[in-house]
Amino acid sequence: MPKLGFVFAGQGQQFSYMGRDLVEMYPLAKEKYERASNLLGRDVLNMDLNTAQSIQIGLFVLACVLDDLLKESDIHPDVVCGLSLGEYGALYSSGVISFEEGLKIISKRSQLMQDAFEPNTTKMAACIRTDRETIEALISDFEVEICNVNTPTQIVIGGKSDAVDKAIGYLKEHKIRAIPLNVPTVSHMSLLKNETDVLRDYLFNFNFNKPNIGFINNIEAKLQEDHFEDSLSRQISETTELYESIRLMIEMGVKSMIEVGPKGAISKFVKEIDPSVTIYNVYDVDTLKEIQHG
Repeated sequence: MPKLGFVFAGQGQQFSYMGRDLVEMYPLAKEKYERASNLLGRDVLNMDLNTAQSIQIGLFVLACVLDDLLKESDIHPDVVCGLSLGEYGALYSSGVISFEEGLKIISKRSQLMQDAFEPNTTKMAACIRTDRETIEALISDFEVEICNVNTPTQIVIGGKSDAVDKAIGYLKEHKIRAIPLNVPTVSHMSLLKNETDVLRDYLFNFNFNKPNIGFINNIEAKLQEDHFEDSLSRQISETTELYESIRLMIEMGVKSMIEVGPKGAISKFVKEIDPSVTIYNVYDVDTLKEIQHG
């Protein structure tokens, strides 16, 4: 029987007041945002999305609300994964963490990442129409690293801003386009090794459950059932492997996927990886209704 996969989006396509229409339409969403605001002591629905912390919290809450609303409509995944921050939405969906636990962890994670660098001193850029081996070779003389492998032809690099700018110029000389990303700080590279150690210690305060459906790890692209303290701490300083994660989903028999969260980037990745997969994207009332009535 064909399987359904949920793929939770990471940072980059967040938008102001995301979730507001869901709160106005669904009591479940209103209750979820109120719980988040009470726990964190801030108005989560109306935050300015201008820091790593506000963006990560906002996207996680939206992901959990959408996951709940999909399941309330009897739309249940067989397997889940997420890109970067989106991995926490996948952890929630598969029962590994509770909503409150996720909020606490993400608050700590995002604060560590936000405090690791002075504002506007790091950068990430998506290299398109290329491949991993080519990028690895071309950036070897620069202090930048591969942070995300999203598809066979989209590779994200990151580092200190001046180093990334130099790498972008060099890549352009070799006819490779690198597009700066809308993220407040770099992630998934060795500049965050110290933060990995701090986060690992913090994660031992939580009891992670065994997933109740298939959960695919973001840095190894493998099914995972335990040792989440290790993988989640390493995730902020190691390359994410969305391409291989999507391939594993397909190998497991997934024929349809829902990108949970804004706003279509992962859907494009999936179509490149395997055009035969049916992919939907949900991030607001209108897109939710399309799936519910589809």
